[in-house]
Amino acid sequence: MIPILLIIVLFPAIFLGAMLLSRKHGRAIALASAVVGLALVLFLFFTVVTTGNTAITETYGYISSLGINFDLRTTTASLVLLLMSSVIILAAALGGNVSREREWVASMLLILFQLGANGLFLSGNFFLFFIFWDIGVIAPFFMINVLGSANRKTASYKFIVYEIFASALLLFGILLIYSYTPTHTLNMAQAAMAYSSMPAGIQQSIFLLLFVAFMINMPIFPLHSWLPDAHSEASTQGSMVLSGILTKFGGFGMLLIFTTMPIAHSYSTYIAALSAVSAFYAAFLIMRQSDIKRIVAHTTIVEMSVIMFAISTMTALGSAGALYGMLAHGISVAMMFLAAGAIEHTFRERNIGNLRGISDAAKATSYIFLLGIFAITGLPLTAGFIADILMFLGALSAFGLYGIVPLFSLVLMGAFMYFVINKSFFANKERTAAEDHIDITQKAGYSILALALFIFGILPFILLGLFNVII
Repeated sequence: MIPILLIIVLFPAIFLGAMLLSRKHGRAIALASAVVGLALVLFLFFTVVTTGNTAITETYGYISSLGINFDLRTTTASLVLLLMSSVIILAAALGGNVSREREWVASMLLILFQLGANGLFLSGNFFLFFIFWDIGVIAPFFMINVLGSANRKTASYKFIVYEIFASALLLFGILLIYSYTPTHTLNMAQAAMAYSSMPAGIQQSIFLLLFVAFMINMPIFPLHSWLPDAHSEASTQGSMVLSGILTKFGGFGMLLIFTTMPIAHSYSTYIAALSAVSAFYAAFLIMRQSDIKRIVAHTTIVEMSVIMFAISTMTALGSAGALYGMLAHGISVAMMFLAAGAIEHTFRERNIGNLRGISDAAKATSYIFLLGIFAITGLPLTAGFIADILMFLGALSAFGLYGIVPLFSLVLMGAFMYFVINKSFFANKERTAAEDHIDITQKAGYSILALALFIFGILPFILLGLFNVII
């Protein structure tokens, strides 16, 4: 049998090696890595669909005496997020560095992040989960610190401080899991079976440690303040993977603990309330922004808060909706950041008040940005529409009419963004002069992301058939 999971996790290391041998072809190597990655994931997805087996496992010895093995596994969540990640990385490799600045460094960091994302989503062992979590953090740090804009140093240091704190909490939680499982294992499936036999206080400690760690990465108010600075100062590729994929590390972790830890029921109502507050808080913050990248960054807080609300329902519909929401948000926000990067490159401007009538000079970019807004607010025929239906059906079944309250945060966010874009991008009286243009690779990146949004919006049964079990 082909060790497909091991191949998917480790193949980026081969391309990293190729990067070290050839500094002249960095972008081509990154693109090749992205294409191979998507092809392998599609092969895995086809294998799962044809066999009907969503739980593929592979185990390789490592430190077996300590219960640490190279355990890999697929779940519904890992398959969906791995597919999303592969699409975004391909689009980022194609069009994310339109200015062609520091191509070798940018390409190496993108492949390094691909390694971290693939490993985390396929981890079946908490030891691997922690290692790949940190790899996934290191690459964006340098995407901000080295490749970012004017305030990149401050933003990168703020980002890494939050992430070090999250990693420390995650590590403490993992050590408690290891200590209190009867067989002292870090295997996720075995730990899930052992939670109910642990003392209530230990369960509570593990849950809270992991919850706060994942909460930082999503991020949820009040641990969200790293995100606007990091996303706005990062390179275009950095913004795409930060908001599109890294925030899903936290969402993936939340699905894991809410579907396997019995004590999560005790906190679900409080976490739902916190998530609703976070969604509205971020929606109102958007109205105070003028930088186009900061506007898009704040939409991530709104969307991830609504996704956290759906997870907290602890219903099958809510969990499925949260997972579909992560897929839809990841693709749509990556598309918006890709367009925002093109706008900055084309007009040398990010202030929304100074971008007037740009749809004439940048039609593709303007309409792709508008499509992103439609998608994150749940326009029919896009993946966001399917996600919103599932999430709010789950919320209604868990909380009654209170379950639709967070929906209004999406309405607020969408109404403001439609208004602002109409008054700026599509203004008739003034025109901001273009100083440069984008090439065909940027438009190819748009096309890949837009196609994915419509495929998963028009043909949702492609994924919904997998949702019998989330984790």
